[in-house]
Formats: sequence, C-alpha cells, structure tokens
Amino acid sequence: MEHQHTEEELKNIAKQLSCPEGEHGIKTGEMMHTSNVGMTTSAIEALDLKSNETVLEIGHGNGGHIAQLLSKAENLKYYGADISETMIAEAKEINHDLIDKGTVRFELTDGATLPFKNNQFDKIFTVNTLYFWSNPIKYLNEIKRTLKPNGIFALCFADKTFMQNLPFTSYGFTLYGIEKVMQLLEEAGFTIKDTAKKLERVQSKTDEKIEREYYIVTATA
Repeated sequence: MEHQHTEEELKNIAKQLSCPEGEHGIKTGEMMHTSNVGMTTSAIEALDLKSNETVLEIGHGNGGHIAQLLSKAENLKYYGADISETMIAEAKEINHDLIDKGTVRFELTDGATLPFKNNQFDKIFTVNTLYFWSNPIKYLNEIKRTLKPNGIFALCFADKTFMQNLPFTSYGFTLYGIEKVMQLLEEAGFTIKDTAKKLERVQSKTDEKIEREYYIVTATA
C-alpha cells in the first residue's frame, strides 16, 4: 500500500525541491539530477554550444551534468547560479577539477537578481526553476541584461498539465503552460526562436512510470 503523505511532508518536499538544504538536500539534489537528466540534456543541445562561449546555468543543482556540457565544444566557460548553499557546496565538490582549471564558477544568488555584468554570456539556460520565480518578468529582464545581443536563452520546464498531478506542487510552485511562458518572454523583450515539446518516461516519487511532457523554449535577447 502506498504511503499517503501528510500536508506537512508535502510542504517539506516542495521546500527541498525549491531550495535543497542540509543532508536531506544532498539526497534531493541527487534525485533531481537523475530525474532532470533528460530535460537538462535537451536544454544543453538547444543551446548549440560553440567554441570559446561563456554559459550561465540558473539552478544547477549538484552539477553532475557540467562535465558533459563542457565536452560539447572547445574552451567553454561555465558559470552556475543557485539559491541553495547546499547545492553549491555539492557542485563544487563534484566539479572541483574544473574549478581548479578556471573553467567553472558558482555563485550564490537570491533568485531575483543576477550578480553578473551586462552582456556577459553567450548562452543562458535553466531547467525546472521557472515554478519558483517570484517575479518572472523581473527575472527575465535580469537574464536578458546579462545575455549578449543575439545570445541564446533556453528555458526548460514541465507542462502545467503534468505538474498539477504531482501532490507537492500546490505548495509554492507556480505552474505554466507554453502560451503563458511565450507571453512572459515576449513581454520581457525576448524574441522566441523555437519551442520544442517532448515526452519522456520518468520514475515518479511513488516509483511508478509516468509520462512527463516538457518544453524547451529558445529565445534571443
């Protein structure tokens, strides 16, 4: 018989997913890395990385995918921004060789502003963070500010129809469909280049196989 989570437990799951903390957070980070790997790979492919580019990822989690990203082209530089000190510590441990080489850097951020210069990045991407943005237009403006003119931004998120069936998303998640996301991007001054919809089989928290529908939207500054 499947364990029914209490409201308190669901709130804790939601809190950990938005900002993993402590021992539990490390486990959440590992679980998220596994469940997000398909979406992350799709987002990285959508960036079409070229030699010598500088990439920013917002919400990198434990950073288990960064070495793979850096293998896509010569001489890439990667910056990670995350609101979780626990995840940054984990990502630093997993990627310490790359940090020593100077190809990878992590920054703790507040989820509302980005501590980077104007036009600093060729490419920016984020996977499964949109639901936690308290002011999406303001945050998109920050992303646009730090992206070079004609730089590519890839936004990857799971569709509202899938997300609303998960019991914890009623606590602190804002769910989006593709129309709303395109509207937000245009409002923030982005030009939408492409939207791709994908389906994948994932393991649910209760260990069933479920179909996840997600989107990768690419836009330019």
